[in-house]
Amino acid sequence: MPEAVLAAIQERFHEVILGRAGSLVREQALRLPELEVLLESEQVWFPVPGMYGGFSFRFEPAGADTRLVSDSWSRVVGGSEQRHVVTATRTEQVER
Repeated sequence: MPEAVLAAIQERFHEVILGRAGSLVREQALRLPELEVLLESEQVWFPVPGMYGGFSFRFEPAGADTRLVSDSWSRVVGGSEQRHVVTATRTEQVER
């Protein structure tokens, strides 16, 4: 995957995380996940203390049309599940 595409997807994914749990991320001084780790692993879990949940994310499919799929939730908030699909040019919340 070209570095510019990876960087663009990562920036948009960080926006998703901050949109859902920004106050907790800032309060805990969390370092947001680097997507480069997905080049070595199929799926990664990013827990957010205080959220009682977090973000599971993976790339699919491989190749030119690669997109990041992120599932997030809070165990203490029923119905909090969200799925986002992130590409270099857009972010979309989709049904799970």
